[in-house]
Amino acid sequence: MRANNNKVQLKILAAVGAAAARAGIKAWAAGGFARDYYLGKNTFDIDVCALGDARPLADFCIKTYGAQAIYFKNFGTARVVFAGGLKLDFVRCRKEVYDKPAALPRVSPGNLADDLYRRDFTANAWALSLLPYEFLKSFDLFESRAAIDAGLVKILHPKSFEDDPTRVFRALRFCARFGWRLETETEKLLKACVRGGFISLLSRERVRQELIKILEENNPLPCLKLAAEYGALKFIYAGLKCPPALAEVKGLPARLTLLCLALGGKGADFLKSLRLERGLYKECAAVVDFFAGKQALAHPLSAEQKKIVKLYAPELPAAALRPLVIGGADLQKRGLRGPALGAALKKTASLQFAGKIKTKKEALRFL
Repeated sequence: MRANNNKVQLKILAAVGAAAARAGIKAWAAGGFARDYYLGKNTFDIDVCALGDARPLADFCIKTYGAQAIYFKNFGTARVVFAGGLKLDFVRCRKEVYDKPAALPRVSPGNLADDLYRRDFTANAWALSLLPYEFLKSFDLFESRAAIDAGLVKILHPKSFEDDPTRVFRALRFCARFGWRLETETEKLLKACVRGGFISLLSRERVRQELIKILEENNPLPCLKLAAEYGALKFIYAGLKCPPALAEVKGLPARLTLLCLALGGKGADFLKSLRLERGLYKECAAVVDFFAGKQALAHPLSAEQKKIVKLYAPELPAAALRPLVIGGADLQKRGLRGPALGAALKKTASLQFAGKIKTKKEALRFL
């Protein structure tokens, strides 16, 4: 394996492993950490699975490092967040059973093989021991290394996509991120899942989370294009497009806003359908509403919002991006009241958006 260069991260994992040994608990770093460790990449969101109750390990991190923890009793898990940004998800080794397609699984205790088999792809069904006497020893029960070496995304069982259709988006995300390809049978089953409409059974919240993960990739365009190619993009929103400008901006708000703008008049509905956290929604909606209304705004856009506007509409007059040059008080001084005042403000804002009014003096002359 190539050396992982984050010594602090490995030191914490070794300490967790030592704590596990003292408590008589077997513990492994599994999933994405094992994959990325093999690839020589750093991972700051790590699954630690334990044979037995993993809570003592979360408690150890709180006591030793002053980390913050959130416990999820229903799933027997705990998320521990360290000051430097490292996140450890402590879970008991478990089995999962899906009663119907796209349902959340029923969970029961299991062993390491059970825990790895429940994962999405063979590349992620890999574990490295954290115990001191075998630190980072490989437990490759499902040919994870072979899949990674071959550059393949391969599911572990035929019902995988039906059980959890979000795996369609994750499969395409890994293909785009690593330059991998779908294993032949996996590709057939992914296509069948899309044709069968299983993605439509997912809650809007789960689809939103998959979109956010795509937009948080270094470059989201390859994954979005693959999703369009395989017919999965329409399940995020009908008519969704892949604007090239996505590769030119960083950050979730900017990329979400560009997706909305690319939909034209449907952008506002798409944004509402995502049911976003209020702050993120308002940040995106300001630009979407700006173009929908085609009016200069009373309050200025942020520097980041202006950047998005210029990327989307480079030909837009500079005056459109400035705050409205005239206000209600100016109009009241000239005797305007009620509907007449509102109509005058709206007309002035439209003319400023079009670049026909640039200053307060020009606005007063027009009025």
